[in-house]
Formats: sequence, structure tokens, C-alpha cells
Amino acid sequence: MSAGDMKGLPFSAIYGMDNAKKAVLCSMVNPRIRTVLVMGCSGSAKTALSRATGALVGREVVNVPLSVTEEQLFGGMDIEATLREGRPVVQKGILHRADGKILYVDDINLLDQKIAVALTDCVLSGRVVLEREGISSEYGCETTLIATMNMQSSEMSPHLTDRFDLCAYSTFPDDEDGRKEVLRRNMEYQTGESSFVEMYAEEDALLRSKIERAQAILNITKMSDDLLGVTVELTAKVCAEGFRGDLAMINASMALASLNGRDEVMRKDVEEAAALCLVHRRNNSLQPPEPPKSPEQPEQQREQDEEREQPREEGQRQENDEERQDQCPDAPSDQSKCSRSEESDSKLTAEDILFEIGEQFRVIDYLQGAGRKVRRTSSRKGRRAPAESSDTTGRYVGSRSPEGKARDIAFDATIRAAAPYQSSREHGSLAVSINSQDIREKVRERQSGCTILFLVDASGSLGVRKRMSAVKGAVLSMLRDSYVKRDKIGLMAFRRDSAEMVLQPTRSAEYGYMKLAELPTGGKTPLGEALVSACNIMTSYSRSHPGETCHIVVITDGRANVPINRNADANEEVIKLASKISIPNVSWIVIDAGSGYIRFDNAEKLAIKLEGTYFRLDDLDTDRLADNIRMIIR
Repeated sequence: MSAGDMKGLPFSAIYGMDNAKKAVLCSMVNPRIRTVLVMGCSGSAKTALSRATGALVGREVVNVPLSVTEEQLFGGMDIEATLREGRPVVQKGILHRADGKILYVDDINLLDQKIAVALTDCVLSGRVVLEREGISSEYGCETTLIATMNMQSSEMSPHLTDRFDLCAYSTFPDDEDGRKEVLRRNMEYQTGESSFVEMYAEEDALLRSKIERAQAILNITKMSDDLLGVTVELTAKVCAEGFRGDLAMINASMALASLNGRDEVMRKDVEEAAALCLVHRRNNSLQPPEPPKSPEQPEQQREQDEEREQPREEGQRQENDEERQDQCPDAPSDQSKCSRSEESDSKLTAEDILFEIGEQFRVIDYLQGAGRKVRRTSSRKGRRAPAESSDTTGRYVGSRSPEGKARDIAFDATIRAAAPYQSSREHGSLAVSINSQDIREKVRERQSGCTILFLVDASGSLGVRKRMSAVKGAVLSMLRDSYVKRDKIGLMAFRRDSAEMVLQPTRSAEYGYMKLAELPTGGKTPLGEALVSACNIMTSYSRSHPGETCHIVVITDGRANVPINRNADANEEVIKLASKISIPNVSWIVIDAGSGYIRFDNAEKLAIKLEGTYFRLDDLDTDRLADNIRMIIR
């Protein structure tokens, strides 16, 4: 079907979406811009814009379905021709048909990541190299990939997102008049499609002429060395890794200058290009600290900064106060109150603090692995890392020669294996002669389950500065994310002289919220007992859930003061215990919840002995906490 036969909204009739329109127009002008990602919520006209682009420039839009297989997309064996000729014959895939056209993928974040990475590789290189099932072939794929992504569904890995030259956001109109205009145009389109298209035909024709003129100007468009320096400076500010961002900014800047009828790039072109090329490449984990406030800052701000900048000599008093708050968290530093609380453990119950759940956030696949680690599993289904299914359930992703009797025959792969030998075999009454060595069985893949146990220090020291609120916010956010990912999250809290399993591994966000809201803070720090309890629980759990990924996230300042053995030093005991702990298929992450000017390395030593990963809570907000846990579990 030609572009002229395509039905849909005219490009000019789509209201707003200026950045998204600018991105696709740049890709139509500059052939070096090969990949464009349009992100937005459901119903924000992402698909309409992508399809209208093909009609605007007279290029067919070739769609890639989410259920596409590697053979359908890249090519494979033509079984009919191979059976007829007795030799492997290549059948080219969707990418061959997309050569010289526009390739469109809707909801690319839902596409299998292995296929998505290979797809973008082919588009960026302009070539498809096919090496599979005895077939060796190569063909050109000069196409522009326009993909959409719903931000309310699962996220893409940074590795895949970086492969898109441009990324624009599609948003709803904020004003009432804008929303009315969208509804009015939609009603006019539904009433009379042909008349509606004619209404915007002149605007589309002018825009088409603008694109053609820009394509001609692009060949003579230049960019000064000063602006190249601005490009490098902007990419460095967002800590974008690699050179894809720089190259994309240069190509987009040249396209924008050409669209504006200029043969020389200006600074404003570079700044507009930065908004399309760098936002999705921002690396928050490498962002430098903010510079100090200037002396001209407002008086109120200076007073707030001075309150936060306590003198160094007060730091020691603060640490002493925190140690006393291990015993009496709600007393500022009153010795008499602490001594009274030590007289009776029952009094401490009334003095426990219930911190509110802190700011929550949207967790974006924080456990998604960067690579595909395939392993056999019989655990319950999940939506995390791909795992090879041990039964006949799951997505059919490949084939192999069976070990013993085949229980799940891959008929297509079996016929492909037998096809090249048909001319030399006896058929009898059979259309296809299949021998035992031709038999192939299916390899199925499903998403493995994942369990995260948060081991939270609920002693009085964690209550200082309301750090418990941030921890609760992070745990609840991940718990809610587990509802979508089918993960299970458990919560164990330790304080006074024992560790308590507050929340068994669950997928219930509502139950988790209730337990978190009721979690009190106060008392001593029995870290050793907590490690032993967590070790026993997760050892048993991992054995009963083979193939399921398990993680223990310890949030503590590492300063134990309740030994398991009465005469032992609590901190030394913890280090010895940690060095002996080894749980198969369970990884550890230690979040240092300590604060103040005088820092202790107890938590860092604990992470080293557990062979886990160490972070400081002071350096992380709740969003950064989730991001770093996601990075390290990769």
C-alpha cells in the first residue's frame, strides 16, 4: 500500500506536539538521523504522528508487530524453495521490505529486547547480515526507524534508549482551549474524512516543499568549531557516555538549520537539538554535585544553609546524641529520659516513633538486566530476566537438537533441517522425508520470578533526621512496582534485641503499605541476629524456589550494639558472621544509613565481608536509591 493510499490524520492537522514533529522532520531531512523515539502516555497521538509522517513525505510505512520473530524480521530459510531445489534458499524479512521506506514500531519497550537491539543495529548500520540455519546472506536496509513508547508501561534499558538519535515527548495540551481544539478536529475528521484531509492539504504541501528545500540545503550546511565546542560542553554537562549524543546533536542541528532555510548552524539550532538528543541520555548517577550558592543569595536561603552547616565540633555531640537515641529516639539529648527508658523495656514501647511513609516514586525496571542470562527454571512466572522454561509453557524463541526424546517438537525447525536433503532421500508416499537427526525441539522462554528482602534497621539511630521516611518510601515504591513485574518483596525489621519478619514475600501493594505504615522505630541495633535470621530465611527460600533471583537489601548504619554471644563485641561479631555467610543465588546490597560529620565504616566493612555492594543513604534520594539498586543487580 503506497503512502498516498494510507488513511489517517494529515501531519498538519495533529495539534501541538511541537518537539515530536520537529524530531520526525529532522529525520526526514537528514538521512544520517536513522532512529527517532516518541515517548508519551496513552492517547497522546504518538501513533497518528508516526503514520502521518509517511503520508507527508510519500514513503510507505512498514509496521513491525510486537509478536515478530527473528526469522520474520531479519529473514531465514524459504522452506518451499529449499524443498523444491534441494539447497538452502534465503527468504528475506521485514527489514528487506523496509529498505528505502519508514520502519515503524509501536510500543517498542514491549518488544523483546534482544530483537530490539538487533533491529536498531541493522537500522543504524544500514545493513542486515543473516547467518543462521546454514544460510549466509547480506542485504541493504536504508530506512528510518520511528518508534513509540508508552511511559506508563515498562521502561527500556539505557543501553537500548541510547541507540535512538532523537527522543521527543508527546504530551496532552495543558490548557482548556487546546483540549477543545483536539476534540473539535477529531469530530471534524470523523464526520468527513476526505473533506478534513483537503482542509489541511495546502499546509501539508507547504511543509513538504519546506522539507525538499531543506534536503537540498543540507548538502552545503556547515557548522563552526565554536559550536562543536558547545556540543561537547552540553553532552559533558549531562554526563552522556559515548559519542552517539554528540553525533546526533550535530546531525539534528544541521537539519534544523536547513529547515529554517540557512546553510550555517547557529547556536539556537544546537540548543534545540540538545533538547531532542540529550534528555534521554542524561546519566544521573554521574551528575556532579551542585556548586555552592553565590554570596548574593536571598537572606532566607543563607539562613537555611547556615542551619544545615553545623560546626565540626558539634558533629561529635551529634554522634553522641545518636548513640543515646539508639536507646531513646524521641529524646533530644536528655540523659534523664534515656536513663529512665533503660529501666524498663516496656516504657520504650510507648516512646517508639512511627514515621510517615516518605515520598514515593515510579520505579522503572530497577532489576532489569543489561544482558540476557538464560537459565533453566521451574519457578513461578514473573516479568523480570528471561529464563528458559523447563516445561512446554512460555514464548517460543528458538530450537535445538533434543537430548533424548523430544517432548516439544519444533516442526518448522525440523522441516528446515530436513529440507536441503530432500533431493537425495527416499520419500515413498511422504511429501517430506524426515530422519531422526532432523528432529528439533522448541526452546521456550519466560520471565523468571524475583524476590527482594529488605532488611531494615529500625533502631533509634535510623530515626534521626527522619531517614526512615525515605526508606519506607523506597520500599513501598518497589513493592508497587512488583505488582506489575510479578515480583515478591519481603520486609524484615530489626531493633531492640531481635529481628522480626514484618512482611512475608508478597505481591500485595495494599498489604505492604499497611505494614510499612505500622513499622515503628526505636531501640538498640541487633544487626548480628538480623543477618542470621535473614540468612536462614533466604537459604530455605532459594532452595524451594530454584531458578528465582533473590536479593537482600540491608539498610543500616552498621553499628551493632546487641551481640548474639553475651561477652562478645557486637561489631566484631557482625563482621565475623558476614565473612561466613554464603547463600547460593542470593546477592547482597548494603545501604549505609549513617549520617553526621564523623563517619563510621561499619556498613562498608559489612558490604565487603558479604561480597555485596555498598551505597551511602546520604548521597541518595529515594529515586537514586532505586536507580542504583537496579544498576547493581544488573
